[in-house]
Amino acid sequence: MVRTGTWRVRLHDIMVSYLPILTWMPMYKKLDLLYDAVSGVTVALTLMPQSIAYASLAGLDPLFGLYAACFGSVMYIIFGSVRQITIGPTSVVALLTFNYVHPKLPNTAVILCFVSGIVELVCGLFRLGFVVEFVSMPVTGGFVSAAAILMASSQLKGLFGISYKAKNCLGMWINFVKNIRNFRIGDTAMGLTCIFVLIGLKNLKCIKVNSKGMKAKSYSVLLLLLNTGSNVLVVIVSSTIAYFSIRQGQSPLVLTGTIDSSIPQFRFLFLDYENEDEKFTFLEGLSRLWPGAIVVPFVSILSTVSVAKAFSGGRVVDASQEMIALGFCNIFCSFMGSMPVAGSMSRSALNHTTGVRTAFSSIFTTILVMLSLVFLTPLLHYIPKSSLSAVLICAVTSMFRYDMAILLWKTNRRDLIPFTITFVSCLIFDVELGLLFGICVDLLCVLYRSARPSISIEKETDSGYVKWVVRPSSGLLFPAVDFMRQRIIAEMSSSERQNKPNLIIVDCVHFDKTDFTAAQGIKSLINELKSESCQLELMNAKACVAAILEATLNVKSLSMVPLQDSIEEFNFIQPDLDGIESTTFHEVKMKDTCEYKS
Repeated sequence: MVRTGTWRVRLHDIMVSYLPILTWMPMYKKLDLLYDAVSGVTVALTLMPQSIAYASLAGLDPLFGLYAACFGSVMYIIFGSVRQITIGPTSVVALLTFNYVHPKLPNTAVILCFVSGIVELVCGLFRLGFVVEFVSMPVTGGFVSAAAILMASSQLKGLFGISYKAKNCLGMWINFVKNIRNFRIGDTAMGLTCIFVLIGLKNLKCIKVNSKGMKAKSYSVLLLLLNTGSNVLVVIVSSTIAYFSIRQGQSPLVLTGTIDSSIPQFRFLFLDYENEDEKFTFLEGLSRLWPGAIVVPFVSILSTVSVAKAFSGGRVVDASQEMIALGFCNIFCSFMGSMPVAGSMSRSALNHTTGVRTAFSSIFTTILVMLSLVFLTPLLHYIPKSSLSAVLICAVTSMFRYDMAILLWKTNRRDLIPFTITFVSCLIFDVELGLLFGICVDLLCVLYRSARPSISIEKETDSGYVKWVVRPSSGLLFPAVDFMRQRIIAEMSSSERQNKPNLIIVDCVHFDKTDFTAAQGIKSLINELKSESCQLELMNAKACVAAILEATLNVKSLSMVPLQDSIEEFNFIQPDLDGIESTTFHEVKMKDTCEYKS
């Protein structure tokens, strides 16, 4: 009976770890349903215009974005562990999709979505969540800031009603300057007006209501609706203006165009694909997506885990489980004809603000977007592209992390190196290459700090006997040991003969591990010090460190005496050292050394 119960408990724990829905669904209440409905509808009102804008950013038909908005979060209800997260089209993933999906082969976006899901799912099942920890916040901040500038730059042509092609940021601005004389007055006026209106509506949250009672609540609800529904409001008003401005079938504004009114049909991905110009198989389409099949899922994982940590409420986020959830979301979306999806910071923050209780709120978002696909798609034809560009520009401005750059300048300027290199590289080269540069530089900085620890040397003299206490600030790996050896030898070389040490004590309190090369470096240091009539003593060595050094240096035991006790002994506070069980690295015993000093 006990064994059966134990297996049931273990099976339950495993199922809960992989299916977080089991933790909240049994306790779901009617009040939770009300809060989730409000949050889901609110997010949908923001998501619909954004999804069309992100599809445009990716160079795809608006339906790809709408399908991603409709089905992005469905699987996260089952596998997701953070209730605030909303999965759907995002600006960064849309930008990467634009880099890898050819405009004449839009269906490769669906293949990219499927492959991204497979990569994310495999990484999660193999518990590779720790890999995300190798990307530091400065690298992420530099990447996101550069992506914000790239996305805003890519929307300038839509904002001013001009047309040109460019991939990198420099090319975008060069072509923009060349073609600015061809700007359309109507689109420019509409786009700039939408930007000013969006900024004004976003700042309504700063207004404080002085009234009390029901009047105050009414004002607060009105301000909240205007703030959260600003994107929808701008799109509806601009579309209405565009509709009534049409004369003889011609509009002074560049419109989104006809969007098919249909619910997506389930499609088996491995069938042949047909576009306007050519027919291709699944594998042929996949071969055209390299290296996007690796870069897109990696960036999606990075952004989703970052959002999860931001809204975890202090709980430890299982990055591997978030990978599994994101993988299933992309796989499911790909069968519905969607572009790749990831976690959105802005919509997750909106979800949190509206008081979401569980991940079930995504059901209401899905229902509302699906209803718009069935009944409202004919009206989407009249949405001006300049208003969508304005929505996207205002959405990405908050992504620029100038606040992080200022904070790094004030606190730790060394971290500005990976931030700046990532930022500049993403603007000059492709974003994935810039991210790779930033990660490599950041890892080099980490290796440099571990190889060049700060070392303090305290010098004491007693009746002509000179003793140095060396305190490294980090571990005993081979680059740090070599640096410590060089520092000690250089310090001895610059000292006068009477100030050279007779004994050097190395405090090993920060040494939690070591290796064979480091032990050989210590052996080399011992030999060099021996030629200078100086001996070396290691204090506070941990058992694991002592075992490796004993085996490498052929000594029976290492000194495990606390450093303070050893200092007192060498200061002759207690001249009798018989009670101390300590052995140096040399053949000369500590007792003989002390007798020699006496």
